[in-house]
Amino acid sequence: MMWLWAVPGGALIAVVVVDVWLTILHPDAEGPLAGAVRRSVWRLSSFAANRRRRPERTLLVWAGPVLVTGTFLAWIVPLVFGVALVVWPHLDGYHRVAGYGPAGFDDALYFSAGTLTVLGYGDLTPDTSAQKLLAVCVAALGFALFAALATYLIELITGLTVRNRFALAVHDQVRGSDGVGLIVRSLTAEGVDAARQRCADWAADLRAIDDTVRRYPLVALTYRPRRPDYDLEPALEHVVEATVAALLTARCATWRGLGPRAEELAYALLRAQDTIARRYLNDTVLDVDDDADQMLRRLQSRLAAELGDRYDQKTSRDGLVGVVLARSVPFLAGLRGWSAPLVTLRDVDRSSAGTGQCD
Repeated sequence: MMWLWAVPGGALIAVVVVDVWLTILHPDAEGPLAGAVRRSVWRLSSFAANRRRRPERTLLVWAGPVLVTGTFLAWIVPLVFGVALVVWPHLDGYHRVAGYGPAGFDDALYFSAGTLTVLGYGDLTPDTSAQKLLAVCVAALGFALFAALATYLIELITGLTVRNRFALAVHDQVRGSDGVGLIVRSLTAEGVDAARQRCADWAADLRAIDDTVRRYPLVALTYRPRRPDYDLEPALEHVVEATVAALLTARCATWRGLGPRAEELAYALLRAQDTIARRYLNDTVLDVDDDADQMLRRLQSRLAAELGDRYDQKTSRDGLVGVVLARSVPFLAGLRGWSAPLVTLRDVDRSSAGTGQCD
């Protein structure tokens, strides 16, 4: 009856293979094992960070490396055990060096790990053709797995580079102000063409981030930098501010030409928010209407004060402006729920309305 152990062993191998295939090779899917590890590690680290008497980001900074390590172990360990369970019932038929002693499950684990890593020390080798074929298949499976892990890690680092460059660019362009101040400065000091180009550049960057996060969810939020200028969350908050400000000013006759680029930026922002929210913010609940209306009134008061008579629009949350506000308010609130040290757009509006400054 020992051969029955091969059934759960084969099931473990199949689960790992499918999970790796979905996570690494399928652009629109994530394996259940990888998804469970990602959710568990991030929730635990964010909960622990926010429960500290003085919230710090140290735990969040290490969440990404721990998550990747945990994901890789969630694939390697079950695979080693699965192969060991398949080999164990037939281990007495394997050739062993003199003085090896009775074969046990620890020897099956030893053979499994050595074959999967394509090491194979030669002190425990298959004798029959079927056993040799199994060893070759296991070695090929191990080689493919570690090659896939290396490729995944390279793509992950590349995606993090794209994300960090976007955050740095937004930080440098905002220059200690916020998204509204950036749009006002672009329109008054640089001209509408500069504002149009900035919206187009940000839209392209958001599309790149969205595609990367869709394929590699770890890029979104789980790698938390220590330096705020590398952080994606403040950058997204500034982009929300700038998007709403661009849509509002594009309604004015003076800056009507900004409209197409502002809409392009809005759609790219909404798509990126949706991708991140689907991965991380499924439980976000917020009174959207009240907060969005208050934010709109503050943003319009700010624009009217800084642009003067050229800004001639009344308070109205219709069209694309309403969609961006309704989606961005709970999104940003969900981000704050993970990172207590961060200041969100709502807090900026309430504490510094009319000042043009963001802490």
